[in-house]
Amino acid sequence: GTLTGSTTQTVNYNGSGTAVEAVPNTGYHFVNWSDGGTTNPRTDVNVTSNKSVTANFAIDTFTLNYTAGDHGSLSGEASQTVEYGADGTVVTAVPDTGYHFVNWSDGSTANPRTDVNVTADLNVTANFAIDTFTLNYTASDHGSLSGEASQTVEYGNNGSQVTAVPATGYHFVDWSDGSEANPRTDANVTANIDVTANFDESLQE
Repeated sequence: GTLTGSTTQTVNYNGSGTAVEAVPNTGYHFVNWSDGGTTNPRTDVNVTSNKSVTANFAIDTFTLNYTAGDHGSLSGEASQTVEYGADGTVVTAVPDTGYHFVNWSDGSTANPRTDVNVTADLNVTANFAIDTFTLNYTASDHGSLSGEASQTVEYGNNGSQVTAVPATGYHFVDWSDGSEANPRTDANVTANIDVTANFDESLQE
């Protein structure tokens, strides 16, 4: 820090000095004078003896608070105290099963996240969203589908019913993933599905 005002003053007995202010450098703050005084600016009055004091300064510290929103948790130190210009430590937003990290409440998408060159307090929350999956059903030659052939389903939810409809003279055999269910409803979805209905010519008696 530095001082403004007259740092060396000559004062008559019982007289008063003039104001001196302790001015901290950027990233620091005034703490006190070496005689314990905390007034700043300081004007010594009714002076009856010589006085020599030093202004004490300390570095600013900031708090970094990280919170997990619904459907997730954090790995790392969620509450940190960091000195001016220093770096925090790494914090990772960990989504629950079936969810994914979206962003932090300040818009950052860094994950893991390390806040560097800290100059202010920080309070952020990790946002999570449920995973979604695509169910795609296709009919091969000699057939068609009834129902919604392309579906978007949230993690753990069920798709809607799809039926493989054979053309005249053909019959449904199976889906390309081996399922013989027809109609077919995929339940408790946890991954994308892309299947084709297979048909074969019906035997003539």
